Amino acid sequence: MTRTTHTAAPVPRWALGIATALAIVVAMVYLAIGLGMVPEDFKSPPAPVMLLAGLGYLVGGGLILLADRRLLLAGAVVNVLILLLFVLSALLGNATLDLLSLSGKVAQVVLGVLLLWFVRQMGTGRKVPRV
Repeated sequence: MTRTTHTAAPVPRWALGIATALAIVVAMVYLAIGLGMVPEDFKSPPAPVMLLAGLGYLVGGGLILLADRRLLLAGAVVNVLILLLFVLSALLGNATLDLLSLSGKVAQVVLGVLLLWFVRQMGTGRKVPRV
């Protein structure tokens, strides 16, 4: 009986590209809100917070291309936390629900699903004996 080892299946480059594009879309939404490209009555966190979030998603989009499991997992966790903060803010009446914010949230949800899929596809990164 011969034992071989294999590593977890790599994540397809096209999928990493889609995740990066989604991160850029989310970043553009946050930057547009942070730069005041929204109506005066738009409810959101202060502009510096939105700009920081936008820059974070731009950096995260670049880091996705590294395909490092730990970075992808960290990105998925941060993404979920940001979504939860938005939901809480919306429930308290401190967030505007319009096409701009909802399109950003849809992109964030799809991005989160992709990040979790990447983490799962990569497994633990250890070599596993195969019989």
